[in-house]
Amino acid sequence: MVLGPNSSRLIEASSLFVKQVEIRDDDKRQQVVLHSYAEKPELSNELMNWSVSDYMIVGSFSRKGFPLWLNKGSRIRIRLEAQTISLQHLQVNIIKGERRYKTLKPNPAGNTYPRPEYTDSVKEAEYTIQEDDKYYVGLTNSHSRGVILTMHLHVSSRMYDTSMAASVCSAVSGACRLNLAFPSAQYITVSTPNNGGFSEWYIELSFVARVVTYFAILGFVILVILLVLKYLGSCNGDRNMDDESNDERAMATERDPIMSTKQIIYGACEDEEKGLGSSDGSLEDLYDGKICVICYDQERNCFFVPCGHCATCHECAQRIMADENKVCPICRRLVLKVRRLFRA
Repeated sequence: MVLGPNSSRLIEASSLFVKQVEIRDDDKRQQVVLHSYAEKPELSNELMNWSVSDYMIVGSFSRKGFPLWLNKGSRIRIRLEAQTISLQHLQVNIIKGERRYKTLKPNPAGNTYPRPEYTDSVKEAEYTIQEDDKYYVGLTNSHSRGVILTMHLHVSSRMYDTSMAASVCSAVSGACRLNLAFPSAQYITVSTPNNGGFSEWYIELSFVARVVTYFAILGFVILVILLVLKYLGSCNGDRNMDDESNDERAMATERDPIMSTKQIIYGACEDEEKGLGSSDGSLEDLYDGKICVICYDQERNCFFVPCGHCATCHECAQRIMADENKVCPICRRLVLKVRRLFRA
């Protein structure tokens, strides 16, 4: 994590998932402080000012600078003191976010500049920060010669208000651990003192997970999966039971015409049963349930589904099924299947 002198960085760290926050400052600049909050802290209206001056050399076609973390409303003012010809080729850079530079290429006409008098001059730049982020403050030298200068940097930084902090720890010995109060802590801030310079200041921040929460979430997900699988299994079971019930009803429908207890004279409809009593002897011989009504030769050894009439032999029944109409010769109903009868 990049910070800087008088920096204050806000980080979301819910105590529901984070048990502990650890900070380590290997440079041991001391007084790096962690604060935890139940609610998001506000930026203080008071500006913390810090300044630093340094003598530096910026090589030809090169850049030099350092990163800072600044909050919205902070201000940066830079003052450069060098010879006039040197300042003409110096550019102040303030870059938000990650620094991505391309290598400068020498200017072919770089050695054709006139040689004015080398008198001291001053160049100033000021910038107001519009968003909390990491900023890179640096200088770019586009001249073919190195530049010797004095840089004065003045920063007015806005810090987060720590008066409402629930707990605090300081990395006096280079490291500290802050236990987050469960379940109220939701935010933390990392604050640094005013004792830096132009050098980069990096701090290592790590989080210790609250294992119980993750196990609870994992158990809940597994429970939901089991309930879904159980529901799908019960639906499949009900569907299978419905299929079996339908099969049983279909089989019962096929058996009903054969197993009916009502005595039916084969070859006649129910409305014709009364008239058959007065028929002559030849009709009685024909409809006695033994001779096929089509060929008058073979015995009746099959019946039609679904009407249940047993009036033909199996060979004649097959010829009926091969016909386009496929109707029973007795009731003229559509025949779906032919079932064969075996006599004991």
